[in-house]
Amino acid sequence: MAEEQQQAKVPSGDEFDMATRNLMSADPDIQTVLVSRLSQMSPEELRVMDKALTAEVTTVLMKLLPELKELIDQMGQKQETKPKEEMVDDMPKDMGALGNM
Repeated sequence: MAEEQQQAKVPSGDEFDMATRNLMSADPDIQTVLVSRLSQMSPEELRVMDKALTAEVTTVLMKLLPELKELIDQMGQKQETKPKEEMVDDMPKDMGALGNM
């Protein structure tokens, strides 16, 4: 009986695929934390981040943090509805470090 308890269940292929999908999906709690952290950054810090986030870096970051993709998509939707006076270089003034993504 003790031997049975010590043996871990090996997940089936379907279970493994579902677990992988769950891990790679965006988490609303993490997204909330990211937005909160971005909002706490100074304009200078956001400008530095904008310069550092190349397309290549952004692609890797979005794999690591799928929440970023959702944030970027949301900002893109807001951009389409914002009046021109709220825009800077075709990006919302409040977009900050997400601008290069």
